[in-house]
Amino acid sequence: MAAEMDDGFVIYINGMRLNKLRALPHWLMANWKVAKMFRELEADPDSGFLGYTPIFLGFRKGAAMQYWRSLEDLQRFATDPNGAHIPAWKWYNEKADPDGGLGFWSELYVIDGDSFETFFRNVPPIGIGKFAEMVPMREHERRFGLSPDGSARSAPTAE
Repeated sequence: MAAEMDDGFVIYINGMRLNKLRALPHWLMANWKVAKMFRELEADPDSGFLGYTPIFLGFRKGAAMQYWRSLEDLQRFATDPNGAHIPAWKWYNEKADPDGGLGFWSELYVIDGDSFETFFRNVPPIGIGKFAEMVPMREHERRFGLSPDGSARSAPTAE
């Protein structure tokens, strides 16, 4: 199977790192705030939030790979004065991180509808596969040479 999304999407990865053990209460509170944001976003189909996949990076580090319908949807969420994001970020800046005990990081990718490729074999849909249309691999246009049989084709060259 392969995932297809004609209009593209956004991947936003952000994570936390517990830098100092004394920041453990802040780390726990930050996790609670993030979970609350995800619940609110999932309950609002107009938010543009498609969903997320947790990423375990070890005892002190974790992240969430988020999927959004558009960059505008993500920006609207991040800057909404009535939403959960601004108060959580204010809490982090003012209370949780006076000495660098808790760190945050992020990566943002805007994906055009024709600039990604997937395949799923012997697994349920994971990642973007949860939010995209799933089609049989034989009907899917392979753009970059991924192959369900393990072989790779040469990537197309620009002319």
